[in-house]
Amino acid sequence: MEHSRARAPATSPVRLVRPDCLVCLVCLVGLTGGAPPTAAQQDSVPADTAAIPNPFAGFETHHLANGVKVWFKQLPGVPNVSVSAGIAVGSDADPPGKEQLAHFTEHMLFSDHDGRTEQEIKDAVEGLGGRRNGFTYSDHTYYYVTIGKEHGLFAIEWLAGVLSPHAMDPEVVERGRQPVLNEIGVRPRELIDHLGALLNPAWLSTPDFWEREFGIERRRAPNPYVWRSLMGITPEDLRGFYDRYYAPGGMTVTIVGDLDPAEALAVAERTFGSFPDRPVNRWEVELEDPGRSRSAYIWGSRATIRYQSRHKLFDPTAEEILTALFVRDLLNRRLGQRLRYGERKAVYGASLSLAQRGPAKYLLLTTQIDKEDYEFATGIIDEEVEFLRTGTFDAAEFEADRAAVVERLRSSNQTAQSLNNWTQNYFYDPGTFADFPDVLSFYQNLTQEQVASFAREAFDESRSGLTVWRPQPFDQAVVVAGVGVLVWLNLTLMGRLLTKPVDMREIRYIARFRLPVVLRVAYAVGLMAFLIGLAMLAGFVGNRLDPWVASVESYWVQTAGIAAVLFVGLAVVLLTYSAAPRKLLLFTDHIRIKSRAWRSRALHAEEIAEISIRRFPGAWLTPRNLLGPPLAFGLLKPGIHVRPHRGRSYFFHTRDTEELAEVLGEWWGSPVE
Repeated sequence: MEHSRARAPATSPVRLVRPDCLVCLVCLVGLTGGAPPTAAQQDSVPADTAAIPNPFAGFETHHLANGVKVWFKQLPGVPNVSVSAGIAVGSDADPPGKEQLAHFTEHMLFSDHDGRTEQEIKDAVEGLGGRRNGFTYSDHTYYYVTIGKEHGLFAIEWLAGVLSPHAMDPEVVERGRQPVLNEIGVRPRELIDHLGALLNPAWLSTPDFWEREFGIERRRAPNPYVWRSLMGITPEDLRGFYDRYYAPGGMTVTIVGDLDPAEALAVAERTFGSFPDRPVNRWEVELEDPGRSRSAYIWGSRATIRYQSRHKLFDPTAEEILTALFVRDLLNRRLGQRLRYGERKAVYGASLSLAQRGPAKYLLLTTQIDKEDYEFATGIIDEEVEFLRTGTFDAAEFEADRAAVVERLRSSNQTAQSLNNWTQNYFYDPGTFADFPDVLSFYQNLTQEQVASFAREAFDESRSGLTVWRPQPFDQAVVVAGVGVLVWLNLTLMGRLLTKPVDMREIRYIARFRLPVVLRVAYAVGLMAFLIGLAMLAGFVGNRLDPWVASVESYWVQTAGIAAVLFVGLAVVLLTYSAAPRKLLLFTDHIRIKSRAWRSRALHAEEIAEISIRRFPGAWLTPRNLLGPPLAFGLLKPGIHVRPHRGRSYFFHTRDTEELAEVLGEWWGSPVE
């Protein structure tokens, strides 16, 4: 995924900051940097951070003859070399019905090629102590190899072999399909899976976050049959995807390590530069700002309050992305100091991160707050954001915090792979970053005014979203008891509304309708289908009402709304159940058709047009029988047909149909024939 404007890089002249000892001490506090290496990736770093050079300075940008862009950084004294290659296209480019095509392509590029098996290609790196992998994201795909510097030139050649055009041989494709299936954990759908898919049609789903908040249209079904899609991917699909999106002009190769620049670029030109040139196809995405904020308040079974706020960025420039990263690091430091390490320890940690999907990005602030400290913690968060928006940090305090952020950034990016991680996580779109940014110098040169200008837009209320998960105010047993009371009230009310008092002293005869097994099964299935359809309709309505209900910051209002929906839903279910005729009761002055629960229908003699003995198809062709489920077929033996002047007719069998016909004839005053 990408956008079409190319922009100049956001770099600044290098200016090293040498803080005093106090600031150096502050730098050692647990501050989150831009892309810190893991323990496995980290090389030794000098203890005196003031003496460490700027790791982001000196990146060179070269364009090979076929259009491949190469970022090169010589990193003297570092034992490892990291080489990566990426394209700004990922799984968002999967066509409908071909889900996992981008991911499958990534796997295939590590498969058998140029006379070597996948095992031999893997061992060529791992046998030398190197690491290699590939990752498919929604908006980009990334490949890397990290290895000892003595094998750095080989790593460039090896990765070029991985990214080079592949034949996508059918046998190799079939062998490569199963690892993708295993990785994502899909299988053919079984009966329950098919029913689940049937009960979750596209019309039932609501727009996902990216569609709702950024206008990114969903191209595929919300619940695609991934196994079938993956099994349907052909070698032609894989070749077509590679040819379309893996054009040299769309690749960014990053080489970081203690290598001679001329030698490294010569190998890159000989390998990556040999790829056949072809047009670059970029994955285009149109964004739309809804121009409104969104809040949701949720209660559940949890011990703490989870607070999450999102602050959207639409098609940001390189400078805006770098400023967002600085704001992330600055707020992570300041919120940690005030909420985690201060005297009042309201949270375990407050984390700000940058989430990206092509041109759609947002800053995500997440924290777990002790429920007694919610007002205090959110007050601190709001205060810090307001400082950002207004540029009203104390000048000396801002300089000290910025210096600490800069030095943490400097010390945590001294390895080859830690620097290369920036291309994986942030700088992968060539339409935004033509050159590798000097992040450290950019941080150093940012002023409060520049930060405030960015923050006023990024933290504008119309671009913000808030979600708060709070603990239930009551014990779970109380909630269960409340549900039980709701059901009892529903049953009681429905019983009183539907039940009519009857003087049972006047009853003369009782006959239970006997339904054939086929009709029982058919009606059971039909009832289940009706209830499922009702549940789907309720889900459709609920999904569209949920944002309105969740936006109300009141437990009682939300609970009342949910209870009302459950109450109405249960009432509809009970009405449906009570509509089925179960018995015929004969009284002195009327007959009564009794339903399975509560409801009954009284028919006096003058209201009845016909009582007769019929067979199929005579009774079934009476339109009024179709107003409700027929109770008998009338194929093997006749049934009794009761047809009122108005409303539904009844056609049924009983244990002794002949006896009932005789009794009804006596009551009606005319023989039933």
